Amino acid sequence: MAFDLTQANAVLKEDYLGPVREQLNNDNYVISKLVQNKQEATGKEFNVPLHTGRNNGIGYRAEGAALPTAGNQKYKTSNANVKYLYGGIEITGPTIKAMRNDKGAFIRAVESEMKGLTKDLKDQRARALFGDGTGRMATFAVNTAVNTLTVDKIKYLQEGMKVDIVNASGTVTIPGRTITAVSRSAKTITIDGGAVTTAATDFVVLNGDYNVEAMGIGGIMNPALALQGIDPSLAGNSFWKPGIISNSGTLRALSLPLMRQAADTSELDGGKIDLITTSYGVRAAFEALLQQNVRYTSPMKLEGGYDALEWDGKALVVDRYHESNRMNFLDTSEIDLYQLSDFEWMEDDKGAALAPVPGYDKYAATMFCYETLVTYKRNAHVGLTDLTEATGYAV
Repeated sequence: MAFDLTQANAVLKEDYLGPVREQLNNDNYVISKLVQNKQEATGKEFNVPLHTGRNNGIGYRAEGAALPTAGNQKYKTSNANVKYLYGGIEITGPTIKAMRNDKGAFIRAVESEMKGLTKDLKDQRARALFGDGTGRMATFAVNTAVNTLTVDKIKYLQEGMKVDIVNASGTVTIPGRTITAVSRSAKTITIDGGAVTTAATDFVVLNGDYNVEAMGIGGIMNPALALQGIDPSLAGNSFWKPGIISNSGTLRALSLPLMRQAADTSELDGGKIDLITTSYGVRAAFEALLQQNVRYTSPMKLEGGYDALEWDGKALVVDRYHESNRMNFLDTSEIDLYQLSDFEWMEDDKGAALAPVPGYDKYAATMFCYETLVTYKRNAHVGLTDLTEATGYAV
């Protein structure tokens, strides 16, 4: 039987969907931990119940005195929306025809596209799940009529990325420019097209991504950010802030007492830290700290074959997309990944993933995922900020 589009669709859905989904869900320990806590969303906008207060109708009384007035637990309903992540591949008609008698050849042809798609989906998803939903990757310095632009962070930016420049009011002022060069030492990017001018409040996002990315740990850990429909700056909402131990913007050395303070801050608010996340530069500073204190520890073995450093019985893990100069102390029992859909192929009404591209002799397939991160107890998490990164690590 000739290898045709029907079999090609089966290859994508049977031979690739499972492995791709597994790779994406086990991209790194933090992502796999979040996926373990996965909840099924029942709609694109859904309610997230929060326990916000105790029953205060309790207390000791003298013999014969009036009993405490009855009270009740305090609850509030927050809400969230899933966000939509997509990635696609294209295969030309002649490629499919040339391989019509060889399923193996088709698989080999598709494999390179799938590897690239998987890598790109991993990068996009991991960056988003460590971000704040806005898509912000870096903030510009003042740049006047130039193509080489100075930014405050470089690690999220890559040569070949198509990006938009957004101003402080949230307007995309310069859309669809391609990064042609990145200088990590100078913290500059070079973009194509005409010269541009940026203000110190302008920032860069992936083309089309402004304010449509999934909420991530960065948003949960930002005490100024309204999250899940609750503004922590309003009266009665002070419970809806993560703990932040800062140094008012001045970098300082990491220390074991600071780490203890962060963990204790969570416990004093009823949290229970079970995971510490950080950047590579701060992890290196932590390792140096252990050496200074003549402390040596074997790597902690985590589920899925991951290794991690250990502090106070808790795993300390890194991610390339983690915000620099900080550690996040997380109670992962209070964080869930809500999904309306795990990674799936977009199918037509006949169940086919490969569809003709109008006007071209080629076929396209699109993979998608609908998800976002939510928290039930924001003050269970604590950020230890303004930490000096080890020498040589780019921010």
